[in-house]
Amino acid sequence: MWWLLWGVLVLGTLVGAFFLGRDLWRKGVAFLRAAGEASERLAVASARIGDAVEQAQANAPDTGPTLFDDPTTLYARVAAQRAARAGRAAARRERQWATARGWSVDAWLAERTRSKAASGGS
Repeated sequence: MWWLLWGVLVLGTLVGAFFLGRDLWRKGVAFLRAAGEASERLAVASARIGDAVEQAQANAPDTGPTLFDDPTTLYARVAAQRAARAGRAAARRERQWATARGWSVDAWLAERTRSKAASGGS
């Protein structure tokens, strides 16, 4: 009678090992597919970064000495840089306010109501 009990235990272990192995195989294949996709995306990003670096090196700003340049030209350049910085700051501030408005309770409730209406749920 013990051989029947041990036979069932061994058979159950083999069946469990089969399902475990199949699960590990599927997860391994999925991992390798994801790793391949990630390497492709990394290659694309690397190419884009390389292009951006080349473009930045081609359009490098002049950093030479300006000690004896015309002061009006220097003042105009500083004014242009300040205006550009103010524009970037205003755009950043607007993005921040848009994000903060999205975090309000009213915005959340409106989004929740809209998503429920779209899904047809109650």
